[in-house]
Amino acid sequence: MGNLVPALFWLPFAVSGLAWMAVKSEVLGGGLALLVTGTVVGWFALNRFGLFENRRMRAQLERILHANGETLAGEKWFVGFATPRYSSTVDPHEDIGFLEVTDDRLRFLSESRTVEVLRADVSEVRFRANVHSLLGLGRWVSVEGKVGEKPIRLMVEPRELPTLLGNRREGARLRTRLRSWAAK
Repeated sequence: MGNLVPALFWLPFAVSGLAWMAVKSEVLGGGLALLVTGTVVGWFALNRFGLFENRRMRAQLERILHANGETLAGEKWFVGFATPRYSSTVDPHEDIGFLEVTDDRLRFLSESRTVEVLRADVSEVRFRANVHSLLGLGRWVSVEGKVGEKPIRLMVEPRELPTLLGNRREGARLRTRLRSWAAK
């Protein structure tokens, strides 16, 4: 739904613009103006509705984790998550869940997985691009390091706020917080 709802705002302008271009046999003019308008409207709609039902998903996941006996006692952030192997041109989030920051580890908990990274194994916290980055609406906060000789990477994107752009700014706060945590 996070992709469908914004598409419903973009589609009428795009179809009208393309139809105008086809009927009038012109690339420049009203058809192009409709396409540009659709792109701008689509960007704003994606920013606002790209996290459709986010608050409901968060509350539902909290109930599920509580029912499974999980307690999120430490600092927690609601985030989208992806492994380095995951790739999608539509949605960068492979899973959604909570990133818990404790004294000695980070824990990602979702309905289907738990991933832990020890602070001692973390060497860097940085930004990495994702599909939201192409539109200036997001990016990964990437926690990187090694377990033995094996490189690890935990990629998360905050979903704390109702808009993608707000969460992009929240990602800067998360990166700062995780850098401070890793430096202890």
